[in-house]
Amino acid sequence: MLSLARAGAADFARAEFVRLGLANSDDPEALSLGARLLKDVALAAAGQRRRAFARASARAYVATAVNGGGRYGLVNAATMSLLAGDAARTAELAAAALDAAGAAPQAGEAGYFDRASRAEALFLLGRREEAAEMLAAAVAGAPASLSAHASTLRQLSMIAAEIGAPTAWLEILRPPATAHFTGHMFAARAFEDEAALKARMADLVRAQRIGFGYGGLAAGADILWAETLLAAGAELHVVAPLGLASYLETSVRPFGEHWVGRFEACLARAASVRFAARDPYAGDDEVFAYASRFAIGCAILRAEGLSARAVQVAVWDGRESTGPAGAGADVAYWRETGRPQAILPFERPAPDAPAVVASTEPGERGVKAMLFIDVRGFGALHDAQVPAFFEVVMAGMAEAIAGLAAPPEHVETWGDGVFLVFDRPSDAAEAALVLLEAHRRLNLRARGLPRHLALRIGGHYGPVHLRVNPITGAQAVVGAHVVVAARIEPDVAPGAAYVSEAMAGMLATRHADQYRFGYVGRTTPRKSFPPVSIFNLSRR
Repeated sequence: MLSLARAGAADFARAEFVRLGLANSDDPEALSLGARLLKDVALAAAGQRRRAFARASARAYVATAVNGGGRYGLVNAATMSLLAGDAARTAELAAAALDAAGAAPQAGEAGYFDRASRAEALFLLGRREEAAEMLAAAVAGAPASLSAHASTLRQLSMIAAEIGAPTAWLEILRPPATAHFTGHMFAARAFEDEAALKARMADLVRAQRIGFGYGGLAAGADILWAETLLAAGAELHVVAPLGLASYLETSVRPFGEHWVGRFEACLARAASVRFAARDPYAGDDEVFAYASRFAIGCAILRAEGLSARAVQVAVWDGRESTGPAGAGADVAYWRETGRPQAILPFERPAPDAPAVVASTEPGERGVKAMLFIDVRGFGALHDAQVPAFFEVVMAGMAEAIAGLAAPPEHVETWGDGVFLVFDRPSDAAEAALVLLEAHRRLNLRARGLPRHLALRIGGHYGPVHLRVNPITGAQAVVGAHVVVAARIEPDVAPGAAYVSEAMAGMLATRHADQYRFGYVGRTTPRKSFPPVSIFNLSRR
C-alpha cells in the first residue's frame, strides 16, 4: 500500500487499508501508513476537503508519535495542522517534536531523517536560520541520499508555499541535474580536435552540475558524452534504438573500428541499458527518433522524481535534420518543451560513413499509444450476471469512448478485454482516466453486479506494425511493443492505470502540467519478457 501511495494511487491505497482492517490497528507501522495515506489525500485536495483530511492526518500522526513514532510523528502532525489552518496546534506540536527524547542522531539515512525532521520543526516555528543550519548538517551526513533529499525538498517547499516563505535556502537539497545528451556521429578526427571537444564537454557537465545522463551510444558525440559523464562521476543510462549487435554494426563500426572498444567500455560501466527495440535494423529511421524521445522522457522523469533540473546537452552544427532522427531533430524536440539547453557548436566534417537510408514502405510502421483494459472480477461472475455486465460495464466503456475528444483509431475487444490504439500518448492517457472515472460512477449493485468489479488499464507507447488481418480483413496492430502493453495490464491495481516508462516519459515531456506519474516498480518477470518499469497515471 505504501508503494501505491508513493505511486499516486492514494484513494485505492486507502480503500485497501480499510478493507484489510488496518484502520483499527494499533501497530505503529499501520498507524504511520494510515497517517501517510490521509496526508496524501489532503495534499491532492483543495478547500474544505484539504483541511478536513489534514486534520485527520494530524490526529493519526499524533497517535503514531504516542505509539513509538517519536519526532517523526510529531513533526508531521505539526505540518498537517498547518495545512488544516490551526497555527497554535502547529507551534505546539513543532515544539514537542524538538523536545522529543531520542538517541543521538545516527550516521546515514537514519541520522539524515532525524536532522531533517528537526529542521522541519524549526522552520514551522519560524526559526529559519537554525533550520538552515540543521538542514546543512543533515545533507552533510548523508550526501548520497538523493531520494531522501528530494522528499525533504518537496515537504519543506510545500510548507514554504503555505506560509509564503522564501525557498532559496532549500537549494542545498536539490539533487544534481539530469541530462539528455545528443550530437552528431563522426569518424576519427585529429586527436587535438577530439581533446578540445571533450574539454568543452567536461566544462559543460561541471557548469550544469549534471549527475545523470541519458542518451544513445553511437560513434562520435554520443560516446564522447558518455566518456565525459563517466569521468565526472555521473551515472550513465544508455537507451539503445536496436539490439546491441545491430546497433554496433549500424551506428558504431562503420565510423571506425576504434569506436567499438569505446562503445563496449561505456556499455560495461553504464548504470542501466534500455532498449527502444531489440530487433536488428530494418531500414526504418523512426526507431532512432523513438529511442531519442524515450531517452528524453527518461531524463525528465528522473528529474521529476528527484525534484531536479532537466537539461539537454548537445554537440550540434546548427542545421536542421533532414529526417525524423539526428541531433537537429533532438534539439528541436527538446526546445519545444521550454526546458534549458546547452549546445556546443560543432563544425561537422564530411561524412565518413554512408548514410543510412530508410526502406520501410509508408503505412506499414507507426509509433502508437496503446491501452489494454480488463475488468477485475469478471471471471467470477455467474452466467446470469453476464448480460448485465455487458449492458452496464461494457456499455459504460462504450459511452465513455464515444465521448472522447480524440477517439481511438483502432479498437479490439474480446470478453471483458479491450484494446485501444491512439496516435498520441496524451490522447491515450486522457482515455484511460476518463474510462476509470466513468466506471466509478456506475451503479453496479442496482443491476445485481458486485461492487468490486474494477477496471485495470495498462498503457505503452512504441513502434508497431500496421497490417491487415488476412482472416477478418480488418486493420491489425501487432508487434513486440503490443506485447509490452499487454504484459503491463496484469500487474495493475484494480481501479488504476499504469503506463510504461516510455509512455510516462513522453507524457512528462509535454504534459507534466496535466498528469502525475508515480513510480510503481517493475512488471512481474515472465518467460521471454524482460521486466518493464511502470508508473501510476493520475491527474494533477
